[in-house]
Amino acid sequence: MNHPDIADRLAKSMELAGIASIPKLARKSGIDQNYLYRLAKGEIGNPQKYLEVLTRALGVSPVWFSTGRGDPHDHESVVHREDAWQQTTMLTKVMVVPTEGDLYDVIARVPDLFNSPYHAYRQPSAYRFFYVPEMVESFPGCTLLTVEKELRPGPGLFLAWKTVHGHKRLFTFTCTYSGLEVSSTQQPDWEVVGRVRNMDYWKIELPD
Repeated sequence: MNHPDIADRLAKSMELAGIASIPKLARKSGIDQNYLYRLAKGEIGNPQKYLEVLTRALGVSPVWFSTGRGDPHDHESVVHREDAWQQTTMLTKVMVVPTEGDLYDVIARVPDLFNSPYHAYRQPSAYRFFYVPEMVESFPGCTLLTVEKELRPGPGLFLAWKTVHGHKRLFTFTCTYSGLEVSSTQQPDWEVVGRVRNMDYWKIELPD
């Protein structure tokens, strides 16, 4: 059994729903019986393909079923069409980088990259978020950046501060490796923030 946690949550879900057998679950959900038997044996670690259909049939939270987080009947985690977008977002502190004036922090809803089984990200506490609301030299408007807090060697796109007319401004540079040779576009007067792990178009409502 390679994925006992999923198998255990399936067994618990069936018990809570009063479904006594895999054939009964297959009839209720419309999911292939052989697939469900494999899931029950722990042979499938990510039931993402049928997650919404399966958890609806079982009456449990998709987040709990796939990750073990929360409670089986956590209503905030159950996806409804009208608030499905919130299922994949989270509240966190975001640093806003305006085109003029000082930096400031807001608490905002951002994409929850850490809830997806397809992302190999660490805990959210290992990252910080930056928001560029209007177009500047390095970014289009409404740009949300997820950046590593810990500065580690390696190739990638990096974020850096540069002080312009007494205010910090964000810039990017790249670092590439060719064997043991390292090539970087970083400028001498830039203060490195960290490696960018995700950059997205995202709208955050900011205070006036």
